[in-house]
Formats: sequence, C-alpha cells, structure tokens
Amino acid sequence: MIYWTDTENGKIQRSSIDGTDVEELVSFGLESPLGIVLDPAGGKMYWTDYGNHVVQRANLDGTDIETLVVDQPMPRHMAIDQEAGKVYWTDSSANRVQRADLDGSQVQELVSGIPTAGIALDVPGGKMYWADPFVGKKNQRANLDGSCLEDLVGGLSVQVGIALDLSASKMYWADSDSDKIQRANLDGTQVEDVLSEQGGPRCLALDLHHGKVYWTASATNKILRANLDGTEVEVLVSGHGAPRGIALELS
Repeated sequence: MIYWTDTENGKIQRSSIDGTDVEELVSFGLESPLGIVLDPAGGKMYWTDYGNHVVQRANLDGTDIETLVVDQPMPRHMAIDQEAGKVYWTDSSANRVQRADLDGSQVQELVSGIPTAGIALDVPGGKMYWADPFVGKKNQRANLDGSCLEDLVGGLSVQVGIALDLSASKMYWADSDSDKIQRANLDGTQVEDVLSEQGGPRCLALDLHHGKVYWTASATNKILRANLDGTEVEVLVSGHGAPRGIALELS
C-alpha cells in the first residue's frame, strides 16, 4: 500500500499500491503532518506534525494515536531502524537530526547546526543521509550517531525527499525547484537525472523488488511512479488533497 501525509489539509491517507481504494486514516487533531515512516512488523506508522510540534504514531489503520515526542520546533521527515528500535527525524527550524526509541523515549540529538529535510538510513553501512535544501543546498551523510559528517552532492535547489538503493549503491532525491528526480552513487559521485518536468517532486520512496520509484508532486498534488531509470511514468493518485510525505508498505 501507499501511505501519505496531506500537510495542507491535515490528514493521513493510504491506497492500494496502484493508487486505487483511497481511504482516509487520520484527520482529527492533525495540523501539518509531513514526514511518515512505517513499521509493518510492529503494525505502526509514525509521522511528524510540524503544526502541532510533535512526533506521533498509530496503528497502520489509523487507530490508537499516540504522541511520542512534544515541543519540536519544526519536525519534518523521518526514517526508521527497525532492528535497533529507533525512529529518526529532521527539524529544519532547530537545525538538527534527532532519534528516539520507538516509544518516544531516550531522545538524542545527533546532528546540530544544519537545516535538514529528507532523511534515509543505511543501517548495514552505519550511515544516515539527509538533504539540506535551505542553506547548504546539498546532500550530506554521517554515521548513525552523527559523527563523521560528509558533504556529498552540492549545487542543488529545493531537494527534500531522499531514498537509498543499497543494492546498487545509489541515493535518489527529489528536487521540486529544479523539477527533477536525480540519483548518484552513495559517495555523491556520478550524478544523473532520472526524471524531469514531473510536477515538482517533493518526497519519494523506492520499491526495489519491482524496480519502481514513487513520488509526490507538490505542483500538481499527485502521486506518481516510474521505473528506477525514469521510464513508464504513471499517475496513481489525483484529486485526493495535497500529498506530501510518502511511505510504502510492501509485501
């Protein structure tokens, strides 16, 4: 299934993987939900709400909402380390990356002084990757504890979503200002355009088993997918609010 946040209308929705059977999961009490990540094994979805300044979770069907972390200036995007039982999130106002246990306890600040947006984890490699579209206009990475900071790709625009294909040693990112989805090696070399003129791609997710990239288009309020090489573009969801954050539940 595809899960997404609608930041403008304050809701979380999902659909079948082909975009059919759209259902609304959470709407009451949300202000500006943005980042979303799934823990299918634990039966939970996690999200940030920068309007309410919180990190929350619920069952995958939207029931049993819990507030995990409060008083966050502008929590944005999320990643999860299921094996270690940790959830990570970025904050573009406090300029940091944080993580906590899945129940919201043991909050740690890992990176400070950097405006951050999208985030992705390479758990086997011990690395986290994130986008700085606000000041540095670059993608960066560090160890999972925040040490060994590296600059990877510079000269970008408003790149927000970031995702990893570890099997191919590639990172993908969505840049709504340049209207492109791009990719590079994990060390930032060999940058190439995958897609262009796709409605202002904002956030993305990969289905590596089927060789697909999914993204939300902020200019057209659609969810689309294509092959990892950019061919066979399909519009999956349209007319259901303004999708922003995106996550996939894959069998």
